[in-house]
Amino acid sequence: MRRRAFLASLGLGACAPAARPPAPGGGEAERVFVRGRVWTGEPGRPFAEALAVRGGVIAAVGTDAEARARAGRGAEVVDLRGLFVYPGFNDAHLHFVGGSLTLGMVNLAGAFTVEEIQRKIAAFARANPEAPWVVGRGWAYAAFPGGLPHRRLLDAAVPDRPAWMTSYDEHTGWANTAALRAAGVGRLSRDPEHGVIVKDEGGEPTGVFKEAAQALVSGRVPPPDAEAKYRLVRRGLDLAASYGLTSAQNAGFDEADLPIFDRLIAEGALTVRMYSALAMAKEPGPELLARYRALRARYRSDTFRFGAVKGFVDGVVEAQTAAMFDPYPGGGRGLANWTPEELDRAVSLYDREGFQIFLHAIGDRAIHMALNAYERAARENGPRARRHRVEHVEAPRFEDVARFGPLGVVASTQPTFIYPDKNHFEAYVPALGPERAPRAMAFKSIDDAGAVQAFGSDWPVFSCEVLRGLRAAVTRTTVEGNPPGGWHPEQRIGAEAALRHYTRDAAYASFDEGRKGTLAPGKLADFVAASADLSAGAESIAKAEIVLTVMGGRDTYRARGL
Repeated sequence: MRRRAFLASLGLGACAPAARPPAPGGGEAERVFVRGRVWTGEPGRPFAEALAVRGGVIAAVGTDAEARARAGRGAEVVDLRGLFVYPGFNDAHLHFVGGSLTLGMVNLAGAFTVEEIQRKIAAFARANPEAPWVVGRGWAYAAFPGGLPHRRLLDAAVPDRPAWMTSYDEHTGWANTAALRAAGVGRLSRDPEHGVIVKDEGGEPTGVFKEAAQALVSGRVPPPDAEAKYRLVRRGLDLAASYGLTSAQNAGFDEADLPIFDRLIAEGALTVRMYSALAMAKEPGPELLARYRALRARYRSDTFRFGAVKGFVDGVVEAQTAAMFDPYPGGGRGLANWTPEELDRAVSLYDREGFQIFLHAIGDRAIHMALNAYERAARENGPRARRHRVEHVEAPRFEDVARFGPLGVVASTQPTFIYPDKNHFEAYVPALGPERAPRAMAFKSIDDAGAVQAFGSDWPVFSCEVLRGLRAAVTRTTVEGNPPGGWHPEQRIGAEAALRHYTRDAAYASFDEGRKGTLAPGKLADFVAASADLSAGAESIAKAEIVLTVMGGRDTYRARGL
C-alpha cells in the first residue's frame, strides 16, 4: 500500500520535449533527467541535480540548467521529482544463468523447519506432475536436526519420482531414494575426489552429498531445453533490472550458455552488462587456452565480454569444507581443492596468459594460499595491472587482510552473507567457532587496510537485491533489527562506503572504472533512481524502493504505475 501511494504521488514521467534549440556547442542530448538528487560517486563533484544523455553515454552532469543546455530538438525531458539517483549497481559476483534457472524451481529460501520445507516441495511436485524430476534449492542447514537432511524426509514429500534439492550455498545436495537409484549410488559407492557421500552408521547413503559428490546426482537431472532456459534468463534480466542492476560479473561461465547470450545480444535484449570468468582448469592444455583467448578476443564489447578465469580453492563453512588452519569444533580442517604447488603453478600460467583470476577462498588457509599464489605469479611474471581477486574472503586472518592492498588484490565480498538469521546462528557460527567469528566477513577491516572491496551477492546463493546487501553491510542485523547493534558491529561500514563497493569499486574489479561506476560526462549512461537517500544510513535504506533503472540511456525497469 505504501509503495502504491508513493508512486502515485510521484507521477514520474516525461515533460514536454525541449522547445528551444540547443546551446551553441552544447551537443544534442536525446534524454535529459532533471530535478533529481544525484550521487555521482565522483570525489570532485559528489552531488548534482540532473543528467543529460546522448548515444547511451552521459553528456552532462550538473544543475538542471546545465543539463537542459545539452538538450537537442525533440529531446525527452524526464522530471525526476526529487528522486535520488546513483550510478547503476554492479553485482561483482553472481552466477546469472544459475540464478535465473532457480526461478523455475522449488524455492526453499526462508524455510527454517522440516515441515515447511516438505510442504513447499510437495506443493511444487503437485503443481508440476509432468516434471520427471522435482528440483529445488535454498534449504538451510539449521532447518534439520544435526544440520543435515535425510533422504527419508524428501521421500515423504516426493515419493513417486526422483527429487534433488541443493542447499542455499550450493555446496551440499539432498536426494530422495528414487534419485539415489537413478544415480546408481548405494552403500558400495565411494567418495569422489574433493567430495563426500554422507552415509549413516550402517554405511547406507543418507541422501546428502557434499561438494564434488553432488555431481553424482545433479548430473542425472534433465536440464531445461534451450527455449525454456532462454525464457528463464530473460526473467532473470528483468528481476536484476528491478533491483537497480545495470552490470553483473559472472563468477564462472558455462560455455554451453553462449548461444543464449548470442541471441540476447542479437535481439538487443541483454539489459544487464556482463563480464564473465571461465572455468579454471588445473592443467590447462594449449587447446583450452587457445579457446579462452579466442572468446576473450571475440567478446569484448561494453555489453558482454570475457577476461577472467575462476577456480575454487575450498568449500564453505557450514559444510565444514572451507579450508582452515585450525580444526573445526567437531574436528577436521576442511577440504582444499588444490595443493599449494598446484595452485601456484596454475595461477602463474593463467597470469602469464593475461587473464584476471577469481579464486573462491572462504577459509583462512584457502585465503592464505590464494594470496601466496598471486604474490608468486607477480614475482615470476613481472609487473602489470592484474587485479586478481579473492572471492568471498569470509574468515581471513587479519595479517592476510593487510596483504590485499600491497598485492593489488581485490576483495570480492558479499554483504548478504552476514545476514544473522536462524541458519547463521545455528549452523554458520557454531561451525566457524569462537576464535574465527570476530574476523568473519570483516568488511570494515578490509576497507581500513586500504584494499579495493567489491560487493556482490553470489546469486542464487543469496538474492541479488542490492538494497538488501546495502542494509546488511551497514547494520549486520536482520530486518527486524536482531541482534541489537549487529553481529560483530565493529565490522559495520558506512552507507557511502557500501554504495562505492556496489558501484565504483565493482567497476574497478572488472577493469571498467573508465566507463562506468560513477556518473560523469563520457561514461556510460547507467544509473538507478530510488525513493530515498541510500547514502544517508540504515533507516533511509530500509524505506527505499527502486523506481527507475536506466542502462545505456534506455529504461530497463520502471516501477509499476509510472
